[in-house]
Amino acid sequence: MVFGLLFLLFCPFFSKAQQNLSPEAKKIQNYMVDHAVIAHRGTTYWAPELTEAAFRWARNTGADYLELDVHRSKDGVLIIHHDKNFARTTDVAVKFPGREKDPVSSFTFEEILLLDAGSAFNRKNPEQARESFSKCEVPVFEDVFRIAEGKRIKRNTDGSRVYKKDTSTNRYIFEYEPDPADNGHRPGIYIETKDPENYPGIEEEIYTELSRMGWNVTEEETLTGKEPAYSYGKVNIGNTQGKILLQTFSREGMRNLQRVFRGKVLMSFLVGNPVSDIFSQAETQQEMIDFALTAGAQFIGTNIGNRNDGLRPDFAQKIHTAGLRTNVYSFNQVREMEKYELLTDGMITNRTDLNLDFYQEKGWRKYKRTQSPQEIIETIGY
Repeated sequence: MVFGLLFLLFCPFFSKAQQNLSPEAKKIQNYMVDHAVIAHRGTTYWAPELTEAAFRWARNTGADYLELDVHRSKDGVLIIHHDKNFARTTDVAVKFPGREKDPVSSFTFEEILLLDAGSAFNRKNPEQARESFSKCEVPVFEDVFRIAEGKRIKRNTDGSRVYKKDTSTNRYIFEYEPDPADNGHRPGIYIETKDPENYPGIEEEIYTELSRMGWNVTEEETLTGKEPAYSYGKVNIGNTQGKILLQTFSREGMRNLQRVFRGKVLMSFLVGNPVSDIFSQAETQQEMIDFALTAGAQFIGTNIGNRNDGLRPDFAQKIHTAGLRTNVYSFNQVREMEKYELLTDGMITNRTDLNLDFYQEKGWRKYKRTQSPQEIIETIGY
């Protein structure tokens, strides 16, 4: 908190903005709510990251957006996973010995479906561990959207997911059912693409999939831009024009997203460097901002930290003066939220529960949570 107040004291022009962002980009930018709570990988704290359990938990907790990372399998299925390989979060070394460092793209969908995406979480997080997490799989792209709509993966009596393959198109068809634990929240989806050189054409594929699923706001003719972000105490962002945000660290990827989506969706340029302090260099800061504007972004996504802090006051000032906004990753503790509350416009968090409580206490979120994180985990069946 002191950090933010000192910033305002010495940077009185912080609130002056919109000097360089175009009116068209500003209109798109305003589709995102202020003080957005963005569930980083669903959660990495209460459930195995980027699994059905994590995303259903985040939805029911009241996150504004479900954040995900997308890869593509060897046989062309869009896969939700963060790392370049499966070693950290799955039992790939057991199921496929010698392939643990192989890239995600070297596995077929049905090979990926065999992986246990929950037991590694249980070992690393004994206090949050649950035996039921060992049944978590690596999800596919469509899963997160159906969860946001209030559904869950349809399963056979043995717990395996229901799907079939269309032999004429060689495409998998996944099945879903109404989630009996759904409490009515309808979050948006926050999509991060990976290196375009590893997944050529993935931006076009995401566009096509969004259209097929009814989530492509560039083609949606019924949305007016006036839909409420919250309705009767529930998140409603998944039913607004702000329901999709696209982000990437890749500059080529940003250009691809701009070309494919034609500047009609929310976009964030991710910046970060874990080994060198690039954010204290004024020239570098301005160059990153200029690129973000040129590439059609309305947001810059950067990291929090101590040694390599990605959102120092001078950088935040430049971002806001250019008319851009910031969504910062990834918050785990209230003290971090207090430090950055006046610098960032949205928080990408592993602790949606803490973030919502923090915003509610500040008066930025009207409604309170009604269940504890543990109660929500149990409610959704884990």
